[in-house]
Amino acid sequence: MLIDTHCHLYFDSFADDRPAVLARMHKAGVTGAVIIGIDAATNEQASQTARLEPGLHYAAGLHPTSEFPVEIARDIRFDAAGYLSPWLDSATALIAIGECGIDLHWDTNPLKLQQLVFQAQLELGRELNLPVIVHTREADDETRAALEAVPGARGVLHCFNGSSELLDFALAANGRGDDWYVSFAGNLTYKRADKLRQTARAVPLDRLLVETDSPFLTPQAQRGRRNEPAYLVHVAEELARLRELDLADLASQLMANSRACFGADWE
Repeated sequence: MLIDTHCHLYFDSFADDRPAVLARMHKAGVTGAVIIGIDAATNEQASQTARLEPGLHYAAGLHPTSEFPVEIARDIRFDAAGYLSPWLDSATALIAIGECGIDLHWDTNPLKLQQLVFQAQLELGRELNLPVIVHTREADDETRAALEAVPGARGVLHCFNGSSELLDFALAANGRGDDWYVSFAGNLTYKRADKLRQTARAVPLDRLLVETDSPFLTPQAQRGRRNEPAYLVHVAEELARLRELDLADLASQLMANSRACFGADWE
């Protein structure tokens, strides 16, 4: 049994066959998923989608490449609790903050504002004892600085493809009680991903998670198709091969990690 710890099942690309996607997910042995929002509109979509089945949960946040509310730039502040209040207080409350972080590839928003928005969400996660889903792209140093600035925050370095320095910091932080998990997605299976596979061998077993980031990052065996949670098995199989583990044993550890990170009672 596996948990897809990061997917976007509310996307329009799933609109015509979402029930079939969920059926294939279960048939593949993926018993649950965390649906990730990236702004106010998709946070609500994630919340609604998570209500379809008991094994679905969701996270809500403000992504670094999403459109920031104009008052952030005007006031140079971000009220994370206020922004996320509809999903903090709902009957089906979120189980994580994010996706949030720093992205200097697209550079949609100024770095100063990205840092402001990210730190506010890290602080909210720490305050509420909720995991934070961290996105970082071409911003390893900036991401590390943000994590250092909020000791006690915990969560997931999602779809990890970062530097050894960022990885070392996250793993060292676990010794201080800041529980950071490292999640791998379909790009682990790509032909030219040797460096990423080397990284996946280095992460302690009790800090590993897997995800699809669907509909993105389709595993090599399904390239050319829309990604979906059923394809998570390809990521787990590659990880088991790299770690020289039986897939069932690895899946058991990944399930334990998913429960520990998110606090969800997945069966």
